[in-house]
Amino acid sequence: MLKGSGRHVLPNKVEWSRLDVERKLNVTFAMELSAINTAPVVEVGGTSNNHIRAPKGIQTIAEAMEACGEDEACQAKAMLAIGLQLKGDPASLGALKLDETRFANWTAKQGEDCAAGTISVSDEGAGVNIAPPSPAAPYRFHRAGKLSLPADAAIMEQVCRAIVTVDRQSGLASLRIPAGAIPVAVRLSGQAFTNETSVPFREGQKELELRDQKIEPGKKSWQGAGRIANAGSVSHNSGSTTAPVSAAVTWQFVQD
Repeated sequence: MLKGSGRHVLPNKVEWSRLDVERKLNVTFAMELSAINTAPVVEVGGTSNNHIRAPKGIQTIAEAMEACGEDEACQAKAMLAIGLQLKGDPASLGALKLDETRFANWTAKQGEDCAAGTISVSDEGAGVNIAPPSPAAPYRFHRAGKLSLPADAAIMEQVCRAIVTVDRQSGLASLRIPAGAIPVAVRLSGQAFTNETSVPFREGQKELELRDQKIEPGKKSWQGAGRIANAGSVSHNSGSTTAPVSAAVTWQFVQD
């Protein structure tokens, strides 16, 4: 759930506007295990893809090549020596492959059946407006709508970006949630001074990330909850009133 409130006061100190936001994403994703799990897709436990170092054996080989510079004869001699060493003892250089047992990355399946559920908007606006020659007058409006999933292909392409990354070693999971500029059809009631028929679910970065949720890696299902304090914003009337939002996330992951 996204919630937030914003207020804007015009320079004349009489006119002002306020926007109170409540939006919900209640969606079930069909997920599949990624074919590559040597590094986390979503940062987890302080480890990101950029922190993964090459295995010790590969580092040793790279150092031997670097020591030769551009001398091809030296490189060939070094590789021959490494090959003979590995033939005598395959473990002598250390690991030659990245660990594929620590991390697991699940991504939303691609296609129109990747997700099912609803995305809803319920915004309340209020303020004081001057429309000469009339005096200052208060106004209120309500902006509401709902998107049911699955929807058309263009929308599903934006929705099908959910990722769950698990670190089995630390017992942590991080989630990437597609809660960006997904268009939701809305209706306006009251005095909104606008005529939009659709709004983005959220303004700001395309996805939200909820990191480092405690899990028990040996189990087939996990669940958790968390809060994202700075989750972007929602606006009205071309950004004249903006409400920063926070996100409250409740999630459950079940492996078949």
